[in-house]
Amino acid sequence: MSNMDYWYDGQIRRYLIQLVRVFSHFQIAENTSSGVKFNRVPCKYAASSRMVAQILKGNSENVINSAPQITISLQDISIARDRTQDPFNVDTRQVAEREWDRESGRYTSEQGNLYTIQRYMPVPYDLTLQVDIWTTNTDAKLQLLEQMFVLFNPAIELQSNDNPLDWSNVFTLELDNINWSSRTVPAGTEDTLDIATMTFTVPIWISPPAKVTRQKIIQKIVADIYTLGLSDDLPTLDGYTDFFRDIPEDARVTITPNDYWLDLSASEAILIQKGGLPQVWQDLIEMQGELGSASRLEVNLSNDQEDFSTVAVGFVAATSNAQVLSFTLDEETLPEDTLEPIDGVINPVASSPGFGLPPEAPGQRYLLINSIPENTNVANVWGLPDGVDNDVILEYDGQDWVVDFDAQETNAENYVTNNATGEQLRWTGEEWISSWQGTYNPGFWRLIL
Repeated sequence: MSNMDYWYDGQIRRYLIQLVRVFSHFQIAENTSSGVKFNRVPCKYAASSRMVAQILKGNSENVINSAPQITISLQDISIARDRTQDPFNVDTRQVAEREWDRESGRYTSEQGNLYTIQRYMPVPYDLTLQVDIWTTNTDAKLQLLEQMFVLFNPAIELQSNDNPLDWSNVFTLELDNINWSSRTVPAGTEDTLDIATMTFTVPIWISPPAKVTRQKIIQKIVADIYTLGLSDDLPTLDGYTDFFRDIPEDARVTITPNDYWLDLSASEAILIQKGGLPQVWQDLIEMQGELGSASRLEVNLSNDQEDFSTVAVGFVAATSNAQVLSFTLDEETLPEDTLEPIDGVINPVASSPGFGLPPEAPGQRYLLINSIPENTNVANVWGLPDGVDNDVILEYDGQDWVVDFDAQETNAENYVTNNATGEQLRWTGEEWISSWQGTYNPGFWRLIL
């Protein structure tokens, strides 16, 4: 049987150093000729050797210890049977680093090395700590004790290190007992020092070394394969081109992390959870990379999640608001209009030619959002005594207003551009909506970095 390999992590030493720091920042107030002065009381570990103690005393037995001061000594260490757990337990974690850029000296948003960490069950111990408060007068002792009494009520929680993978780095310091003074009453000795003693219990864990292995398996494969003839030029990647559309649909995989929705408007793209709560874009972007000058959003304009043949595309960029990306639409990616452009979307009951609208002129076209009742003054103004329904498009032919598109007679999709706003509208078969603005369900949009 081979001996266990030597290892030493200095765990008890780190505990003691941190405990000394707990008591290293107390002060006492002293009255001087120039006013009140606050002096910091030093704290040290009281396990010095005889040689060191002799040097501190200047090789003389006539020098007494300075005061005020605080000393800490380890009185006892015992195994904590009540906290003992499965000694054969092994916890396995997978950890991914960010890639390190040697040129810039910074971490990037790309995935770096992958590690598997096996943590073994730590062993519990209880430390008994003695804290001695050395003072030369009662007032100094009261100042120090009062500051400590409110701190330990009856314990404080500490963290031994900042390693996120150390499952034993949190421990407590609990006050158990107080000895007011080392003197006897009456004080008839020549010793001018008085020592108050506080006893603490410190439950700690001693951890065996973890096993860390670097994963060398392939985590992600990105491959773009295209068939080009000998005379074909390589397609450009500057900006958006149809080059990306040549990827076969059955070779694409659409994934929406956390089932995020997209709220898209004329200039903004907002990432939201179901229910409307905005989310931070960077949390999603850093999973795969970072925004660039050619980063874009594609939104599916069809009702089929698998059919991305009809998409609207726009370039995106970061803004000062972490929940908003700026969005610039590439209008060339919108579907072609099936109807002639209109001059506006109007309520024919509230406005008419010459009354809120320009005078009648050949070629004027309006989309009506309200019906024109039959045989009314409104119908007479428009020269349509029979009236018309809502959602239709009227056009002036030079003499009369005629119905150019009757929405009630068609269920097919139609597209038209509103020249008043520059926005393209879509007839869904039931209503007129923006052809691309709105809220998109998971799977109906994608961000291409």
